[in-house]
Amino acid sequence: MKVIILTTSADKMGDHPTGAWSEEITGPYYAFVDAGADVTIASVSGGPVPIDAGSLSDAFKTENDKRFESSGDISKLETSVPLSSVEVGELDILFLAGGHGTCADFADGAVPKLVTDAYAAGKVVGAVCHGPTGLVNAKDGDKPLVAGKKIAAFSDVEEGQVQLTEKVPFLLEAKMKELGAEYVPSEPWSENAIADGKLVTGQNPQSSVKCAKLCLEAAK
Repeated sequence: MKVIILTTSADKMGDHPTGAWSEEITGPYYAFVDAGADVTIASVSGGPVPIDAGSLSDAFKTENDKRFESSGDISKLETSVPLSSVEVGELDILFLAGGHGTCADFADGAVPKLVTDAYAAGKVVGAVCHGPTGLVNAKDGDKPLVAGKKIAAFSDVEEGQVQLTEKVPFLLEAKMKELGAEYVPSEPWSENAIADGKLVTGQNPQSSVKCAKLCLEAAK
């Protein structure tokens, strides 16, 4: 099983310092690796992946983050492969990690094109928290990829609770509904991931491992 975890390359959202959310890389990384998958970390531009400092604070750092550091796997964040080198034909799962950096470089351009191509080729597409930003302009045929599908993503309530409602380019929950998705909510900061065929989405950092495990099931 070949997995690409795709991260943001943006360390700012407007004037707000951000990046990728660590657990949304490390949790899925170990879910995939421990299941025997071959995992590559890619980013929009390649090279060092910016990590949101908040995700490594005492309040949010997870056991997966600690394992990533102690094992030396963290070095993989310095040498992420560029999105431009990702070959859809060579992957089984494309997993979009979140963090507010995705608000700057996942919505337009190469990310939605890669998602569109991967989904059209029958690959599993997973996305967690703000990772679903990469689904917004992706297509399933001539309609939005998320239209008519069950989707979980960072909720508007959660965005309000982290006080970034005014900073994000759009609210993900509202955008998913606008695109015709069947948005599936859960309580803020609770585990919530859902598979709709080959499309798998998770609501927040707490959902990252479950989202990855559902991707593995969908790829079987």
